[in-house]
Amino acid sequence: MPRNHDLPRAFLTLPEEGERTSSALEKKVRLIALKELLTLSAAGLGPRAEASWSKVQSVVRRCLKEQSSGVLSAVGSPDVLPGLLSMASSQRPPSVVLPGLVPALLASLHGAGFTPDEAILWEHPYSGFAHPRAGWVDVSGGARSMLLDAAGLAVESSNGSRTDVGASWVGPDLSASRAPTAVGRESLGVHFSLVDSNPLSMDEAHPDKSGNEVTLGEKTHDEWVSSLNQAMDLIGQALPEWYAELVTTTHRLVPVGYEPEMHLSASYREAPGLVYLTLHPDPLTMAEAIIHETQHGKLNRLSWLDPVLNNAYTAWSESPVRPDLRPVMGVLLAVHAFVPVAALHERLESAGHPLAKTHRFQERRAEVLAGNAGGLDIVERMGDATPLGQRVIDDLRRLHDHLVRGADTSRWAASALPPG
Repeated sequence: MPRNHDLPRAFLTLPEEGERTSSALEKKVRLIALKELLTLSAAGLGPRAEASWSKVQSVVRRCLKEQSSGVLSAVGSPDVLPGLLSMASSQRPPSVVLPGLVPALLASLHGAGFTPDEAILWEHPYSGFAHPRAGWVDVSGGARSMLLDAAGLAVESSNGSRTDVGASWVGPDLSASRAPTAVGRESLGVHFSLVDSNPLSMDEAHPDKSGNEVTLGEKTHDEWVSSLNQAMDLIGQALPEWYAELVTTTHRLVPVGYEPEMHLSASYREAPGLVYLTLHPDPLTMAEAIIHETQHGKLNRLSWLDPVLNNAYTAWSESPVRPDLRPVMGVLLAVHAFVPVAALHERLESAGHPLAKTHRFQERRAEVLAGNAGGLDIVERMGDATPLGQRVIDDLRRLHDHLVRGADTSRWAASALPPG
């Protein structure tokens, strides 16, 4: 398929080969989460938990210089980062998040090779804990503490027995289930998972959805994995430079049902590496959804460091594709998500891919291009961009204009917006 510079590069959209912008943003967001970890209070969880949390903070702070890689790896885990960022954004209080977060944090620190210079004992009840490699580790009868020291990780059950956690995450009182499955090229580290510990997952902004409960939607695990691999293959063939960035932009794909007639997906500013998807029979639709939500993650990461638009949520626009008003930031998020979808369409058509030879593909391509044109017009008219935000918009305009060259725009509605 065509590669290299057949399409203009675009900041946070279509990267140069070897570009590390997304990697740098991911590290900076993890540092924001680390600051939250080191400064937040466990008040309200009781004296034992408060003392335990204080010990976690002091040991991590002391070991940070020598073991920063392991700490940042654990902080960036999809079972840790969303909790820390949901507290940093004041979406959830520590008293709600910490009971489930700390066991996942200690397990992730252990998995990342972190060795504390002093034992860390977390004393607070929990029924099990999430881990990005093991899935969900259930503790029979519940647990009352977790210990991380130089010898490794151990769980103390409510009955007083202790289990040293090994590589298999199983023991007399432990059982691991719902292990994640790699999708796409294994070196990317993107996994399909039935475990979701994002505390905001049931908060829903889309008017046609009511949260993101994990479900296969009466489809099998193998059907999901096969569909996702087909979608990932399409992206890898058509947008290899974008695909390579998945190693830092997307870590976990979570199933939230099956929709044969439409597709619904979601992502969160506080969980920039997580993508929630409904299953759809068309691999192109699945590929679009992965691109769409991963793009949201890129812009969401930037928003932790820069407002992007100074009037992001104070200027509003009507939308022909949704019944609710859209803030100008929502329109920018949509355009930023669908311009690379249009690039996917362009590459598939120029390569003569069989999918691109159908009438439905041509209709969809025109729909996306028209929506991007309308959305860009709104953002350019209404948006008060920061310098970085303006760079995003200018590069989207350059790429979009390249993609529409020679297209028949006479049927495009001026009010069109990206279809999602």
